[in-house]
Amino acid sequence: MLDALSRAAAAVAGDLNLPRTLHTITDIARELVGARYAALGVPDETGLMKTFITSGMAPDQVRAMEHEPRGLGLLGAVLASDTPIRLDDLTTDPRSVGFPAHHPPMARFLGVPIVSRGERLGNLYLTDPVDSKPFSEDDERLIVLLAKHAAIAIENARLSEQLQSAVLSQERERIGMELHDGVIQSVYAAGMKLEILRGQFPMTSEQETQYHGIIDDLNHIIEDIRLYIRDLRSARFEQATFGQRLENLAQHFRDFARVDVVVDVPESLRTLTDQQRHSLTQIVREALSNVARHANATQVHVTIREVKNNLVLTIEDNGQGFDPGALKDPTSFGLRNMEQRARRLGGQFVIDSAAGEGTTLTTRIPFRP
Repeated sequence: MLDALSRAAAAVAGDLNLPRTLHTITDIARELVGARYAALGVPDETGLMKTFITSGMAPDQVRAMEHEPRGLGLLGAVLASDTPIRLDDLTTDPRSVGFPAHHPPMARFLGVPIVSRGERLGNLYLTDPVDSKPFSEDDERLIVLLAKHAAIAIENARLSEQLQSAVLSQERERIGMELHDGVIQSVYAAGMKLEILRGQFPMTSEQETQYHGIIDDLNHIIEDIRLYIRDLRSARFEQATFGQRLENLAQHFRDFARVDVVVDVPESLRTLTDQQRHSLTQIVREALSNVARHANATQVHVTIREVKNNLVLTIEDNGQGFDPGALKDPTSFGLRNMEQRARRLGGQFVIDSAAGEGTTLTTRIPFRP
């Protein structure tokens, strides 16, 4: 019997799959003491059954019961006890209540807690030895010994699952970060350079159309990558990177245009949708490219604020300013694009500028359009 227990413990300890480990423990417990039925219960934080695994019951027997045991009555007594409970006839015990309808009849009972470092990992329940004799002290010692090995096996399986989950999460974060901080920022930088170079060379109407086609292609590439990142990251993490996204964009602008940019985004910013984040980033990129090409500015402030149920984005420079009526100029693609993006988000786009007084662009959008 001890040899069988050693082989059983080795088999249990060698499996790092938690559900399979629990089933294996239950089957081994039943075989060790020759019980007709065995079960392993895992409690939740309230002390009731979260998982209940059986051995020895036919599938149709399990399906016939109204519900799984909930950890009340005698099973609850084992949950509350730090020592085994062994009964010759559970039907005479006052704690034996709460059996669901169509539950198989049972008499002999042995319940043993599975404990590791003071934490209750589960409980083993065995009923009705096939030889019809009561459970003995030797049976109890065997199951107690198995429970100690089972505690190690369960902890190993849980740690293995946690490690695999952590490794997978870290890999997803790494890939998402490389795509966001590497590939997307490179595409943003390429688009900004094109915007700035556009102002240095006159273009025909056809070339302007081709240019905007290229910008649209870059935006589609960015959107495709962002959709992929969204599948890798949680919305909360993506939200946390919004300020960093603007900061990265500003850094590319500093390096290329040699203009100081200050970005101010509150840490507790309310969650934005993917479309809102993308459109706001594009508005900032378009505005910075206009500053580089036209403003002759030395400083730019990019600020995000929450005003009631609205997000307010302001981009303020100390450049030479211009006539806001340029928004109506059909060749002013950049300004019209920013206004259209704001409108698509259910918001407003306002220009405050005058010759020699710098420019302030304000975009106000509702958090929930």
